[in-house]
Amino acid sequence: MILAAVFLVIGSLVFYGLYRFFNPFGELINKELSDSYYYTRDNEGVVYSPMGNWFSLGKHEMEVDLPTFQVLGTDYAKDANRAYFKSRVINTPVDVASFEVKSGFMPIDKNHVYILVDDLYYLDNSEAEGFKILEGADAQTYEQLSYSFAKDKNFIYRNNQKCRDVDHESFEIINDQFCKDVKGVYHYQYGEPLLKIDGVNISETVSLTNSYIRDDKNIYFYLTYRGGDYIKEVIKLPFQDSNSIVFFDDHSLLKIDDQIFYEGLVIDDADAATFMDIRYGYAKDKNHVYFQGKIIKEADVKTFKYNDYNYTFSDKNNVYEVGEIVKRKN
Repeated sequence: MILAAVFLVIGSLVFYGLYRFFNPFGELINKELSDSYYYTRDNEGVVYSPMGNWFSLGKHEMEVDLPTFQVLGTDYAKDANRAYFKSRVINTPVDVASFEVKSGFMPIDKNHVYILVDDLYYLDNSEAEGFKILEGADAQTYEQLSYSFAKDKNFIYRNNQKCRDVDHESFEIINDQFCKDVKGVYHYQYGEPLLKIDGVNISETVSLTNSYIRDDKNIYFYLTYRGGDYIKEVIKLPFQDSNSIVFFDDHSLLKIDDQIFYEGLVIDDADAATFMDIRYGYAKDKNHVYFQGKIIKEADVKTFKYNDYNYTFSDKNNVYEVGEIVKRKN
């Protein structure tokens, strides 16, 4: 076992050394904005390599004006004369001097906001127009609110479409799954219409995590599955004390006041004061061991643990997989 580990370490070091020796480019040009634009090894040119993984994803030397070259985002750059998407010159007419990228992915100049149509097709076809104008968008006031939403002086945009379901002036992103305006609070996910949540106190609504919110009386979150079945609904759970709300590493578990919930349903026998998340669906308190919110009746609480060395769950008597005994020790 030890000998195998030594060989593995040595092999990894040799591979890394060879990787660095044959590495065809130098330092990142702007590591804060992109991990894909590099100087050549002699610092006299530019190489585009996705995430620096030239070994698997390849590399592309670019013809640029090096003194004026600047990285704008993960896959965008420009120099004094041209704008670039990945390694290729953007052939859609843009104003290069004012060309920039909002939030690292949304191209814009003084005249227009642009939408990337199909990056793979664009790179593979030199005649393809890879970008189109976002019609009606005001470039001077346009701002990206999140990956899904943007706004200008006239409209809210959702996934590059005018969103007329919300109030422009009061619209606000709460977190990665919820937003609100003066009319209500909404759940959003890609490809689905906004889902308005009934009965929410709008003025008291705040984010708890990137996918949970609360008002002054209830917690809200969207649940896609429960027990393997599609439910696709917003779950509403009341609370008495907001300071009692506790999140676990397993996001299916939640403590509210003196109760523990799994997938939005209370675990009746759980002792909230001693409840702890173990990992991979397992948890325990002073009385029971649980798997996915259900008691494992034969499990010994005091000795139940996760074994890092062989990735198993066991107690003094048994070994468990997906909440079931798979091996008895005695």
